[in-house]
Amino acid sequence: MNFGNWEESIHTDYEQIKRIAFSQRITSDNVIVNTDKQKATITGRDGTYNVTLDSCTCYDFESRHLPCKHIYRLASELGMLDELPKINRKAAKSFKDNVQNDIDHYKELYLNGAISIEKFNKIVNALLSK
Repeated sequence: MNFGNWEESIHTDYEQIKRIAFSQRITSDNVIVNTDKQKATITGRDGTYNVTLDSCTCYDFESRHLPCKHIYRLASELGMLDELPKINRKAAKSFKDNVQNDIDHYKELYLNGAISIEKFNKIVNALLSK
């Protein structure tokens, strides 16, 4: 995924992956794209944002100076957001088969005081969710 002035590796950071996921929730009705200028106006719940592949007028971008969900949505609209990974049945089965080992690992971290009971429960719930 290569667009704007961003290092390609930034897009695999956990915080950026969350923003890519959030970008998919923006409805097409809220996006007006100028393909020639690679710009968009995106209406969100807190206002309307002017977006380019390198900047956005939203709070998230202005505070972090990293791609926000609006930038990822524009990149997607322009066909620059690589196809996201699809579920691989073999990898999913391997993950499911190893969930108990992961739970045991996090239980040890909890019992040793490395993580709170709340964090342990959130992790276990996430691991057991479908």
